Amino acid sequence: MYEFDEVQRQYNVLVFGLEKKGLLAPPEPLRLRNFSIFFEKYGTARRFNEFDGVLVFQGVFERFELKNSYMESYLTHTYDADELDKRKKEAALLLGQGGFLCFLLTDPFIDHEKGRDYKGTDLAKYHLNYPHLYRENFQKRIAHVTHKVDEFKRFLEIYGAASSYFKYHNDSIDLRVVAEVQSASVGLVIDRLEYFIPSLVPDNTPEALKEYFELLVDALISCHNKLHQQLPDWITSFKFSEEAGLMGERSMLEDKIAGINSKLQEFDQYKAVLCHSGPELVADVCRIFEVGLGIIVDPVDDFREDIKLLDQDGNVICVCEVKGINRGIKRENINQTDSHRERSGFDNKFPALLIANTNIKSARSIQEKEQEIAAEQVVHAVRMNILMMRTIDLLSLLKLVLAGKKSREDAVDLLVSNVGWLHVKGDELHVLSGD
Repeated sequence: MYEFDEVQRQYNVLVFGLEKKGLLAPPEPLRLRNFSIFFEKYGTARRFNEFDGVLVFQGVFERFELKNSYMESYLTHTYDADELDKRKKEAALLLGQGGFLCFLLTDPFIDHEKGRDYKGTDLAKYHLNYPHLYRENFQKRIAHVTHKVDEFKRFLEIYGAASSYFKYHNDSIDLRVVAEVQSASVGLVIDRLEYFIPSLVPDNTPEALKEYFELLVDALISCHNKLHQQLPDWITSFKFSEEAGLMGERSMLEDKIAGINSKLQEFDQYKAVLCHSGPELVADVCRIFEVGLGIIVDPVDDFREDIKLLDQDGNVICVCEVKGINRGIKRENINQTDSHRERSGFDNKFPALLIANTNIKSARSIQEKEQEIAAEQVVHAVRMNILMMRTIDLLSLLKLVLAGKKSREDAVDLLVSNVGWLHVKGDELHVLSGD
């Protein structure tokens, strides 16, 4: 048997949100010969993809609480959707660069409760949501766990314990069993990068935490190195007949994925108009006009919030004021738009548009961005011959154009031919006068 030289490397591994399990993180990283373990609190600005591997305890993104009423006991559930979504993205980047994720399974899974679905409210659950991969709970925690991968033998002997087990009927998943209870699979590694390890919560002492994480990370890195052992370059010179076709197909798929990612990034750039203010907001609005709606923009002005919309011949067809404000549109915002028009040398009948990103600080959802413009402000805008739009209206108009429900010509006509409030929600589009 041939032996390949094993390349030694230094791994930087993150333990995330240890305090969510009631554990006090060591004040300094744990540093060993071939890895260092860093501890960061839940909500840290450090990103998963800054490390070579990340360890997360099951359940840190959600909370269940048993409540008692007069008639019955019931569970309440909350979860941190914003933090979870952020870490999903970072986890995808980490896996994409060949890093590993390890979830410590310490509790039964609660996926459903009285018709409510909780299958996606924690990062461990999210990464287990494969078709035909099922998770079920034992009636009680089982302390004796049998290792199926030698690297995890020492860790599981001391800290292995299982509250749940897995059933899988999906041959398309690269799934390997790490640990069993009798014949039930309780520990897995999926796609050679995602580890699910059944475990006790260690004692909250410096000695116990040091032993726990050093044993675990040593096992993870040893297993990871074995699963990702590099073959020598000369081996690749031997080719199977299907390889050329498969590599060509892979290249086409990679190009397609790159195109999809580029388009998704473009959509995200459009959506930024809902949260930015100042010069960033002006840039977001200009991007929607130019890239999304095909309207030429002249952003060069003495005032950063002033832009002009041009026709194909370079003639000004509308002056536009862009505002980021913490509440709703006020009279002064409308008057500033009129002053912009006058400053630009146009009379009060020339088309003028006020685009405002409203409720910047208070909004925490799309619904909160939908707060209406006060009727008296709509009346004043009509009186001043000005059209108002919230950025949510502009984004919704763009959505209609991109879906082919409105033409770009329709969009331009709406912007230069109306006054009041151009209110767009879903497929509904109305010009309101405040009457």
